[in-house]
Amino acid sequence: MTTKSAAYWEGRNAEAARIAFRERARSALDAHPNLSDLASEVAKQLGRDNAIKQRIFARSPGVFSAMDAEEFGRASSVELAARELKELGIEPGDNDPLAILDAHHAGRQFARDYLIPGNTLTGGNRIAGNNGNKLIGGSASDSADSFVDKYLGS
Repeated sequence: MTTKSAAYWEGRNAEAARIAFRERARSALDAHPNLSDLASEVAKQLGRDNAIKQRIFARSPGVFSAMDAEEFGRASSVELAARELKELGIEPGDNDPLAILDAHHAGRQFARDYLIPGNTLTGGNRIAGNNGNKLIGGSASDSADSFVDKYLGS
């Protein structure tokens, strides 16, 4: 009998490992026949998470200026939301950071769009030239009263 070289045994062991891997992959497919459905759902969730990350970054890019691209790519949207909330001085606790951040930005947008005359919250009166669905003239209580009256039918 001839003596086999180390390269022969290494190649044979590598081939045996490849065969075993293929067998495990086949058994995984047999156990989960809807693996392609699962893969497409994971891809959809990753795409949704990426869209949320882009929205967070677009609203406040200065918060993430210290992050490099690789760190930003690895972070989930929840991590980015928590980081932005921390910068804003808001502690989410056990609550969903994405929901809290969206509520925060919605409140800021409301303050910008529905600025009551005389209010200097965002630096001026943006009511002039509105499209008819924003608060118009008078004091805050007059506007609130007419708004309530409209829905109470008084």
